[in-house]
Amino acid sequence: MEILKNNTDNNKLTNRDLAMAAYSLAQLHNVYVNALNDGSYENEMTREQMEETVESIRSAHVKFDAILQATQAEYEASNDGE
Repeated sequence: MEILKNNTDNNKLTNRDLAMAAYSLAQLHNVYVNALNDGSYENEMTREQMEETVESIRSAHVKFDAILQATQAEYEASNDGE
């Protein structure tokens, strides 16, 4: 995993923010998939609700990862011209 420069001095959304969001969603997805597989969700949700939640998390992860990849490619392309 690439180490990204920590820049918390401004309120702008950064590639680091996108990377953290994508990574966090991937980790959350793994936790939910494990709960789905071992049945530990049954006190909180139905199987259908759990499957919908897992799919929503997966979809959000894919979207954040795509945005990150696009912005990273754009950043690299703009730096190649310097």
